[in-house]
Amino acid sequence: MKQIYLATCLLFLWLTSSSNVFRINNTKATSEQQKIFNTVQEAHDFSGTKAGDTLMIEGSSLPYAEVVLNKPLVLIGPGYFLTQNPQTQSNTLDARMRRITLNPLAAGTILEGLSFAVGSSAYTPAVAANNAIIRKCLLSSAIHLSDRSSGLQVIGCYFESNALGISTTAYTATNIAFKNNIVIGHLNVAATPSWQNNFSVVEHNVIGGSVEVTASIFRSNILMNGLATFKINSNNIQNNLLAGTQFTGNGNQTYGLKQIFGSPAGRSADGMYSLAAGSEYIAAGYDGSQPGVFGGTTGYVLSGIPPIPVIYEFLADGSANKEAGLLVTIKAKAN
Repeated sequence: MKQIYLATCLLFLWLTSSSNVFRINNTKATSEQQKIFNTVQEAHDFSGTKAGDTLMIEGSSLPYAEVVLNKPLVLIGPGYFLTQNPQTQSNTLDARMRRITLNPLAAGTILEGLSFAVGSSAYTPAVAANNAIIRKCLLSSAIHLSDRSSGLQVIGCYFESNALGISTTAYTATNIAFKNNIVIGHLNVAATPSWQNNFSVVEHNVIGGSVEVTASIFRSNILMNGLATFKINSNNIQNNLLAGTQFTGNGNQTYGLKQIFGSPAGRSADGMYSLAAGSEYIAAGYDGSQPGVFGGTTGYVLSGIPPIPVIYEFLADGSANKEAGLLVTIKAKAN
């Protein structure tokens, strides 16, 4: 009971300390009075939605329609892999998005806990806004850098393919922070003269493919492909773990054929990238930190659960009466 009370209090404080909070559910009809919208675009376009407001996008069996943002908002979904990890959400449906376009007027927008639908490379964030944050999201296609932008932060995401993409080298995104992400494919925004200093920091990631970046800092990453191509333009390539021998020195180590993650049996798609218990590499990252996604100050959160209280189990009797009421059991936690 104390745990439920604490979670309820924290949720109340979070809601009251925020700006407006709107619900998005594509299985319900829009009701502006109740602050419920069927689509993200409707909520964005609503006259009562102001810069900095929060859109809580609920899990659904249906994908959400595309949206174009022209004001800074906070979009929060329930997370992903919700049936694979314990104590996630009582409703295990994710919020599957199609394309979300962040135009320049949406500078400072935050996307968190969202899943991007499969089926098209267009189903991804398209970022033309400065200082956007994409955090704890599941992406089946690369984030599209669609204009000259600066200050993008990509933190704690799971990429089923490549991480970033552009359609023309005229798009000169700069000062990108890329931290604590799992990338099954490549991180390969080209390190050419027109792309100098495009990353401020690339650290604490697990990357399965090739890497081609210019970065001020490239450290504490785990690079899983011993045959991959690494073209890293940086003066600070430090304390990375490599399956191959592409670079050494400065604390960089080759783990070769050793099983650094332990057995994947019984573990979730993202949980399988935690270092094995007792690993000799547990403090091999920069400044003695754990390399890979669970190290550093922005450690990966399983299933991309957002930092708000959640109910992860809800049980209710099948019947009730006026005298006894309805017996309900709730399990909740504060994230």
